[in-house]
Amino acid sequence: MDIDLYEKDGMPVAFISMDYDNRIYLMDGTGVAYIYNENHIYGINGKHLGWLIDGIVYDNDGKRAGFISSTCPTGLSKVKGKGEKRPFTELRSRWEPPPMPAFSYSYSEITLKELLEQGMIEPFKEEDKEAEAEE
Repeated sequence: MDIDLYEKDGMPVAFISMDYDNRIYLMDGTGVAYIYNENHIYGINGKHLGWLIDGIVYDNDGKRAGFISSTCPTGLSKVKGKGEKRPFTELRSRWEPPPMPAFSYSYSEITLKELLEQGMIEPFKEEDKEAEAEE
């Protein structure tokens, strides 16, 4: 079973796969993050992205960035389909989380998708692969 995550305008952008690791995928199936210790959201790159508390995704500043269906402040757009879940690349070591902020009703300056994309591991560029092969 999956739990869909929505932007403040009701657009679905990601989902939580309720499996052993509670992994978070963008709607195209790209793995970007996971939930650790019930409410910390970490990117696969090890960066602490925010918190999931009572169905609301908060950024590291304590501002609301995303919602599950029951907490979204507006009507929901229909989920048109999810991409096949792609395997996670290696999980990097978790960074120390920032101190828990005072959570607010304000919205984050970035979208939920932008927040989750901060957890991605950048793929190697072709020129990086070529330079590495020459060494």
